[in-house]
Amino acid sequence: MSEMKIISSLSDIFLNQDYFPIFFWDKWETVEEQLHHKQRLLCVDEEENVIAFTLYKMRFFKKADYLYVPLDKKGNRLSVEKEKTFLDEFHNYLKTKRIADVIFPPSHVETFASIPSKCLYYKLGIMKVDLTQTEDEILSKFYKENKKQIRKAVENGVEILEGLSCLNGFYENYENSAKYKGFSLLPYSYFEKLISIIPDNIYCCCVLCNNCLDASYLCLRDARYIYPLYSGTSFKPQYKGSKKFLLWNIYLKAKQEGIEKYISGGYRYGLPESDPLHNVHLFKLGMGAEIEDGYHFIKVINPLKYNLINLAMKCKSLLTGKNYSFVNLKGLDVKKSK
Repeated sequence: MSEMKIISSLSDIFLNQDYFPIFFWDKWETVEEQLHHKQRLLCVDEEENVIAFTLYKMRFFKKADYLYVPLDKKGNRLSVEKEKTFLDEFHNYLKTKRIADVIFPPSHVETFASIPSKCLYYKLGIMKVDLTQTEDEILSKFYKENKKQIRKAVENGVEILEGLSCLNGFYENYENSAKYKGFSLLPYSYFEKLISIIPDNIYCCCVLCNNCLDASYLCLRDARYIYPLYSGTSFKPQYKGSKKFLLWNIYLKAKQEGIEKYISGGYRYGLPESDPLHNVHLFKLGMGAEIEDGYHFIKVINPLKYNLINLAMKCKSLLTGKNYSFVNLKGLDVKKSK
């Protein structure tokens, strides 16, 4: 069994953070602390394989979340066998050191190739656009109507604005989308704070048509990947293909900067066509995204505490009529590993 330890920075073991996704960077520790009130921790083994995760301490419960999958000292994926061994040893380390009572999967930026022992797991796809391809190769994977709308966008007076000065425009679209889609709205100050911490890693852009804001994106980027954090559209876009034209231009800008992949988000295999998320999947696939299969899992370390917290959340859901849970499992086939 490999010896593990917690470190606060990759520089503690003389690793270059530029090889790694931004979640491993020192600045991301500040993001988690100041915006999410969590500790960002790194755990490393004797071979300098490393995992990034967060820890949130409640009064009687310690909740951890993966930020990414384990990587080697050059920032590369481990083999399936090595990944499973690393994860099992990491879970044992969390239990032995009493660091967390449960650890949940990361956001939909990456999936694990392996399934650890004695966990709740489910199959999940991650949609990605390979930006190392030529422009024609990327476009060849678009739906036919999307390509047509993108090509006609300029003729219809569509123009792109980009830079952190677009934050007001982005927030206007984001606020509109929150109202008609019914998701929780983050305050404007959240985005101001995020930009103040990592200004060089935020890409904000808007699309205008007839002097109206049709759509906006706020993306996170590192040396290799770009991730759409938030987006929004107007109630009545002036041009039907505005958001698609904007996304295509994000691909082009990222490609010019040497970024390898655009991470579109998760793909849930069990969603019915009537579910609103199904249309989100179709939009992303229609914009050239391809699905990479993998797994997410929940590793319960302290069953008693976890079951008590789950029971409390179910009671709260019954009393309020709202769904309270740690993970949205809609459209996912959850199983138990041995």
